Amino acid sequence: MSMGPIQVGVADPSGTPVAIMADASAYPFTLPPQRVTLTKDFSRTPPSGWPADPGETGVDHAHLQHPRTVLAGTTLLTYACVASALIAADAATPA
Repeated sequence: MSMGPIQVGVADPSGTPVAIMADASAYPFTLPPQRVTLTKDFSRTPPSGWPADPGETGVDHAHLQHPRTVLAGTTLLTYACVASALIAADAATPA
């Protein structure tokens, strides 16, 4: 299954919102997960069928709390395509 860029959330939802478009063309995410530190709040709104982030492994579906906003300053373990999209949008830095 191949996917192109897909919206996985919005950076700075309370300020100047920026769509975070992850390039999921390498589905099912064959690159290793990456850690990023958010520089802007990130409203996570993964699309239907999107797998749980690596940092949420072991969390049952009822407790994933999506959509949700993760505050700036938080370090996330996420898919490489999401990490790259956050960094490209100046919403995160590599951790």
